[in-house]
Amino acid sequence: MKIHFDLLQIRSAERLAAVRALLRLLEEAVPEYEERERIALRELAAEQNLDFDDYDTERQIIENRFRFWLPRFAAYSVLTVLYSVLEVQLQACARRAQQRLQSPFGPEDIRGRGIEAVAAYLTKSGVSDVKHDEAWSTLMDLRDLRNLIAHRAGASSNKHEQIVNRLLGTYKGELEAEKTPRGWRKEVWISMELCRRLTSEVEAFLARIVSAVNALPAGINGESPKR
Repeated sequence: MKIHFDLLQIRSAERLAAVRALLRLLEEAVPEYEERERIALRELAAEQNLDFDDYDTERQIIENRFRFWLPRFAAYSVLTVLYSVLEVQLQACARRAQQRLQSPFGPEDIRGRGIEAVAAYLTKSGVSDVKHDEAWSTLMDLRDLRNLIAHRAGASSNKHEQIVNRLLGTYKGELEAEKTPRGWRKEVWISMELCRRLTSEVEAFLARIVSAVNALPAGINGESPKR
């Protein structure tokens, strides 16, 4: 009996497992790192006999770093990688669909860019009505968060205010927009729980798309998707 290894399925699972591992690593590492820094500061204060003002200034720096910046950057890292995995694996699904349908037209022949163009290709190829998938609106939220992170380092602006407000309403308690410690600008805070939820959504979505692609009959001369 031959064992069939589906590389598309395996790579998708491996990449998403790595995202989950990164999430766990960051959740566990940040508190440990913070504690080491606090211990080091107390030892330095004792050795150099720091006065209260100097010690308190250093303490506040550590607190801002570990209570504000690092949690944000940890979540930003996870969501950026997660969206990259979604893009790569969705593109791989489209390529497999093109091969199975033996179509001369690929996802690059669809107007647009990013996952929306690939989704349109998969829909027009008869793989799945991707934009009506139960996870699609959540994936668009992930895209908006990723764009906010990649292009504005998580900071909202007047241009992005409507998007940010919509996301804040959708993910109450899991997403917030707060001023930086010195009140310079608003930074989007994303909970690790939301990172886990979005990872699960991507995982379930990609599993459905891979199954739909693999269900295509092989060896058919597919018609070119209309643009």
